Amino acid sequence: MVGIKGIKNLLYSVESLKILGEETPGKKMLWSHSQKVAFYSYNIARNFFATKKEIVENAYVCGLLHDMGKVVFETTHPEVMKKFKDIMAYKNIALNTLERLVAGINHAEVGARIGEKWNFPEMIIQAIRYHHNPFVAPESVVPLVLVVYLANMLTHYEESAVDFYQFDTEALKKCNISSKEQLDSVASQLSAAFAKTQK
Repeated sequence: MVGIKGIKNLLYSVESLKILGEETPGKKMLWSHSQKVAFYSYNIARNFFATKKEIVENAYVCGLLHDMGKVVFETTHPEVMKKFKDIMAYKNIALNTLERLVAGINHAEVGARIGEKWNFPEMIIQAIRYHHNPFVAPESVVPLVLVVYLANMLTHYEESAVDFYQFDTEALKKCNISSKEQLDSVASQLSAAFAKTQK
């Protein structure tokens, strides 16, 4: 499914998640979300970037590790994360915005810095760092980051946490998606395929 390079990268993620400690309800939710984003990333890469081997090989592991910074927040300060979530819900504030206000840095940057410290491949580091802003990433990794961005957004879209208008139109265009109906079709196919893996 992911090739030799992908298997090597997958080992980075397995070891990283072991290092980050014991299971908590918050970490279980993050792990579940990350598994879905990984699956979606791989399938988006395979369907929309099939000729770009490097993207297909790296998509799964980048999707799996994209929220590593959130895992760190959850591990080191679970009570703070709970307060963040309560404030977000009450004030209708995006988590990234709240993280920046409180910590001066967001989960994507925290995850990327950990990836640097642990000597992850540059592609993985950049996918973690820019998964909310793919077109700010270095040009060489934009297509891979775009895949992770779309996979992540689609999981939130399914949960009604984001609307169609909140997707970056340029990102959708790169996958030939120009309408809500097309996005719904992609989301439905990915969701059904992922559900089969959970049986």
